[in-house]
Amino acid sequence: MSAQPGKPVEHDYLSKRRYHRYNVDRAVTALLNWPDSPTIPIAGQCRVLSEGGGAAMLSQQLREGEIVFLELASGLRVYAAVRNLRGYLHGFEFVLVRDNQRQAIRRLCTSDW
Repeated sequence: MSAQPGKPVEHDYLSKRRYHRYNVDRAVTALLNWPDSPTIPIAGQCRVLSEGGGAAMLSQQLREGEIVFLELASGLRVYAAVRNLRGYLHGFEFVLVRDNQRQAIRRLCTSDW
């Protein structure tokens, strides 16, 4: 399919995404762990959440590819990789997610947990 000049190319992202995205407004904390160093908490606000990742505005900028522990709610921490940056807005992909964590994230997406 070739694009016609002057016409926007329409994409159906929802059918291509593995997980539905939810707009949220909740506090999150990114926890940086380095060997032989104390854990560094970075406060932030989650804006978008899905079972596979999310977008959060953090008070400090991380680097693309960096892996952090992301605390989404009390008792819910998952490993997350920074996949993209736009200023202080970070796009995260959850990595090494266990089934019980994914179920908790699913509940978090659709409720006020």
